[in-house]
Amino acid sequence: MQGKKKRTSLAFAIAGLIYSGHSLAGQQVEPPRDNLDSQPNVIVIYTDDQGWGDVGYHGFDDIHTPNIDALAAGGVYFPQAYVSASVCGPSRAGLLTGVYQQRFGVYGNFAQNHVPRSQPLMMEMMQDLGYTTGVIGKWHMGEPTGRPNERGADFFYGFHGGSHNYMLSDAEEGGKPWLSPLYRNTETEPPIQESNGYLTELFTDEAVTFIENNADKPFFLHVAHFAVHHPWQVPDGYIERLDHLDVHHEERRFFAAQTLVLDDGIGAIMDTLKSHQLEKDTLVFFMSDNGTPSGQGFEEPRKKKRGETTMSSPGPFNGFKGDTYEGGIRVPFIIHYPAQIKAGMKYEPMVSALDIFPTIAARFGINKIEATTDAEAIPFDGVDLFPYLLGEKDGEPHQTLYWRRDNDYAIRDGHWKLAVNDDNGPRTIRLFDMENDPGEWHDLANDKPDIAQALKDKFDAWEATLPINKLSEKPTNRNIGFIGGKRINVKEFNQQMK
Repeated sequence: MQGKKKRTSLAFAIAGLIYSGHSLAGQQVEPPRDNLDSQPNVIVIYTDDQGWGDVGYHGFDDIHTPNIDALAAGGVYFPQAYVSASVCGPSRAGLLTGVYQQRFGVYGNFAQNHVPRSQPLMMEMMQDLGYTTGVIGKWHMGEPTGRPNERGADFFYGFHGGSHNYMLSDAEEGGKPWLSPLYRNTETEPPIQESNGYLTELFTDEAVTFIENNADKPFFLHVAHFAVHHPWQVPDGYIERLDHLDVHHEERRFFAAQTLVLDDGIGAIMDTLKSHQLEKDTLVFFMSDNGTPSGQGFEEPRKKKRGETTMSSPGPFNGFKGDTYEGGIRVPFIIHYPAQIKAGMKYEPMVSALDIFPTIAARFGINKIEATTDAEAIPFDGVDLFPYLLGEKDGEPHQTLYWRRDNDYAIRDGHWKLAVNDDNGPRTIRLFDMENDPGEWHDLANDKPDIAQALKDKFDAWEATLPINKLSEKPTNRNIGFIGGKRINVKEFNQQMK
């Protein structure tokens, strides 16, 4: 443990037990609202840097996530779920708009990245529908986007940047970014250390309180947890709760303890819904913003390679946060909505974080997003997932998905995937058969040159429609001449790179 002894979260004391199907006997159960059929509550939980191998329901027994696993068991989980970017800021822009963030010129983590005011965020839509809206946790949307209370949040509790200490904060701005103040709406909060607090527990407390305060009316809540992002800090008692875990490295047990604080928080949220008879009719999404970071652990070398992870895990997949390999972009994803979704479902086709906003909007009969200003809004790139989950629509939600972050890019088309990565290289154009090789072990670009070329052309055609990134010189490997007829020959490119 780092820091002083931590207090027990009030949320867990109130909840009384973890959310794992146990009875709520002995707890006061409030009567449900009478308009839930037409106005379900919505909760979107977005965790940070939680890899595909960091949940028990994916089949891993060296992590302990009973509440997240119960959420999956009570709803539907997606083994091929992708985010729209392999790092925090762009991923969040895609989530909250349902649109490829590159359409706004957002390609990486930059303070001046932003979603224009004309493009509605999901909180703004829900606010327009008469919902009380809350945002709790990490914002990290770029300064010109505006702060949460300016972009549809009736209530905000959290921090504005991309990283934070779990146990320390400043009372005012101007210090180190990772010690920036916590805000309650627009006012700064007392430093975390003054209450001997822990960031994940504080966010859980606020989420529980928000639900309690708004249980009698329609509410939307975005819980943007900072867990399980670095720094590696755990409250007292959590590591001891995991003595039973069989781990390959003690750093994994430490990370599992940090994850357990998050998992307890998910249980507290679900128990609070149960106490108000709101669980069945509350639409809950759970997802991570990107995959496992390669930088992890206390021991050197901290930058891990494939098969060397000691904390967060990409599971069987290649690559890490920042890559367009599966380890950077394939993440845990659950939808829990007992009113319509049968418990215990596993949906195999690929889906995207871009689908969350359109899926919410469609519950209110909204299929086309309207601009918030006189400028034109960009239509959803995501789709409503419910017709596929309920068997009302044949086929799959997506034939093709695209990624571009700085100089890395990828396209997934059916079971084929083309990818380029500079940091974890090689920097050649690589082709993978995701049906037979989801671990991306075998590059087939030389064996299947026609497929590789077709996917490269299809990616360039998509990217040619995107604006230039005005905030960075990257990407430097963009085919800006594609519309004029320029084609990059994959075979020749790879020969030059080698």
